[in-house]
Amino acid sequence: MDLDLVRLNDWLSGFINFERSPDKNMLNLSTMAKLCDYFGHPEKSCPCFHVAGSKGKGTIAAGIAEILSAAGYQVGIYASPHAYHFTERVCSAAGPFPADIYYAAEAELKAGVAKLIEDGTLSREALTWFELVTTFAMLVFKKARVDYAVYEVGMGGRLDTTNIIVPKCISVGPIELEHTEYLGDTLAKIATEKSGVFKPGVPIISAPQPKEVSEVLDKAAQANSATITYVPTGDYRSVDAMISKLSVKTVLPEIPEEVVKTGLNQISLPARYEIVRSVEGYSLPLILIDGAHTANSIKVVIDRMRRDKISGNLLFSCAYDKHVEEMATILIDSKLFKKIYLTIPGDFKKSDLNRIVNAFSSSNCVEIVNPNYTEVIQKALEDSSLEKMPLIVLGSFHLAGEVRKLI
Repeated sequence: MDLDLVRLNDWLSGFINFERSPDKNMLNLSTMAKLCDYFGHPEKSCPCFHVAGSKGKGTIAAGIAEILSAAGYQVGIYASPHAYHFTERVCSAAGPFPADIYYAAEAELKAGVAKLIEDGTLSREALTWFELVTTFAMLVFKKARVDYAVYEVGMGGRLDTTNIIVPKCISVGPIELEHTEYLGDTLAKIATEKSGVFKPGVPIISAPQPKEVSEVLDKAAQANSATITYVPTGDYRSVDAMISKLSVKTVLPEIPEEVVKTGLNQISLPARYEIVRSVEGYSLPLILIDGAHTANSIKVVIDRMRRDKISGNLLFSCAYDKHVEEMATILIDSKLFKKIYLTIPGDFKKSDLNRIVNAFSSSNCVEIVNPNYTEVIQKALEDSSLEKMPLIVLGSFHLAGEVRKLI
């Protein structure tokens, strides 16, 4: 059976998408509670892990899932965003579930939502895309009879749709300034929102954090009578791997070290320093695709590019709520880019192209500015091909997805 979730995507698009039309008042857990109650609490169908933080969440979640898979468990992963295909959001450690699992969950979700709207339990106007997708993931995991599920927080934590779960362990990646209009304009305020996923007695494994953040996390852990363990400082890859390892070992200490290593070696995520070396119809040396969308993650990519001796043309965009000025400064100062192509990151995320352009105004390398992202992607590919120049795609997982569609 071929996997085709077009009908599901079309149906979901009829509901409020917080990423397209942000409304702080839409953030609450009451709807998730009603959905979980109606569907027989699918969030309790298996033990789970919860992954929060500002960056590294996808890698940490994948690490946990791969270790559990290497140990012989079937694992479900709920992640966001997806780069290339919707099933990246709801999948197993081995990839998409069988199609009939998705279709059965889709049918149950649609029928249940229709009934809840009909009897007045829920208002169609108040239902959001993320609430429905999160519920869909829980139904998929229940029908697939997974042994463990790994849930990645979408934004913040306290009011995120995933915060309806009670996990066995909570993993926290590095916390930095992001989504400031919703989470607060200081690290302490953002850390407070992130720590909203802490649960009574549930152990926490965290990346090293700034003092302003760790003070908040320590206080929240204490309030929940929960232990919090900070992994040693290291580069982002070693920190992510250690968080994944300690999270699993906290719940399943009997898993052998060699199994942990096997699992961590299996991590492969789209749009995370992904290098494509052969593109039909083009002769550029390579395309480097990374969804980095914070100043720190951009720094990590730049540092790795220097080590790998990669430079070329830059295709960049980001969502409206990102700190584009900080990212642009890092990218311009790196002097690794000959030409810069600016656009919006697709239709899924709200963007502010004027702000992006202003952020890059100090550079004389800007080649084209155009909200038609398809035209810009094609132009960047064509120019880079003619110049035999690598193309680097940064700033948004959604932009990464649009590039992948064309190549």
